[in-house]
Amino acid sequence: MKILFPFVGDSVGGSHISALELYSLLVGANIEVLIVIHKDNGPLSQYLCNKNIPFFVLKTSRLAGENSKKISITISVIANLFQFIRFIKKHKIDIVHGNDLRINLSWSVPAILVKKRFVWHQRTILSNSKLWSLIRYLCDYFIAISDVVMQSAPKNIRSNQKKTVYNPFNSNPLINKKLERKHIVNKYNLPQDCILLGYVGRIVDYKNVDFLIKNIPRIYSNLNKHVYLIIIGNGTEEYVNELKIYAQSLGVDSRIVFTGFLNNTDKIISSLDLLVAPSLIDAFGRTIVEAMLQKTPVLAAKSGGHIDIIDDGVNGIFYKPLIKDDFFNKVLFILNDKNISVLSDNAYQFAQVNFSPEEHLTRVLSIYDYFLGNE
Repeated sequence: MKILFPFVGDSVGGSHISALELYSLLVGANIEVLIVIHKDNGPLSQYLCNKNIPFFVLKTSRLAGENSKKISITISVIANLFQFIRFIKKHKIDIVHGNDLRINLSWSVPAILVKKRFVWHQRTILSNSKLWSLIRYLCDYFIAISDVVMQSAPKNIRSNQKKTVYNPFNSNPLINKKLERKHIVNKYNLPQDCILLGYVGRIVDYKNVDFLIKNIPRIYSNLNKHVYLIIIGNGTEEYVNELKIYAQSLGVDSRIVFTGFLNNTDKIISSLDLLVAPSLIDAFGRTIVEAMLQKTPVLAAKSGGHIDIIDDGVNGIFYKPLIKDDFFNKVLFILNDKNISVLSDNAYQFAQVNFSPEEHLTRVLSIYDYFLGNE
């Protein structure tokens, strides 16, 4: 069995990390897996190099889905068709496993034409476009990373052609929270007795990072303590500068730390007093589980894939985005709750049981074996 994982290469987010963890699990199971990236001057190639993960570069002028018009998608598929077919044949690929919408649209047709299997791994919530009814014919199997993603899938996909498979998480030893907090406080020149709120993820408008910045002045004034928001992740220079200017206009720019992209976010997550997940359309919420595995309390918008992970008041706390002041009140509640460690312990146990790498690998291999065994 030889598997191909193609990636665009122009970004690194939770979905890429999850896909690459699956890659590592497959390699660890002695399965041959190749990685292709289409843009080698982006953050993904640097990430792969840092992790010593080998990859091929297959440059393309344009991938399907970069323009949402149907004619543009069709032209892009045709433009890359023969190059992708040659690669599949040359390297004797059995299964192409797509982890990105542009990849799925671009690689599914070449795989079908050379009678190889295609896995459509959907890591975002699909729109209600009728176009997605074609997914049934473009893949041999449809994997959703959460129940909310599966609910967005077209209804014509057969029940034996789809499955929800939660992302894997390595159960690394707990990081020493006190030592890491001391390191972070010293690194960013913060007061020793400060309160650290954190956001981890891509810095794009739909993630609602501006909502967090907006609330910092009020949280600070009500707690009467040094409060800092640490924003971990990358985004366009234009949008990051826009957020910095916004923070400056609120008079809290000195209380916002932009770290940029970090390879090992577990360490900084372990140092936080509270991790906040403010996106309303996350398909899953990878950083929520990462925080659970470091016993860091989580406050998340009650929306999207967050609902698949959090049991409100048991392993995390929800705030309702449409209820005024609910976010603010929940932040104060968590930071003042002397028994919050009970919730964090529950979260740790929940994440250990439900997101093990072994379970993820077993479920994916059962999918591969299912259709390869039927050939």
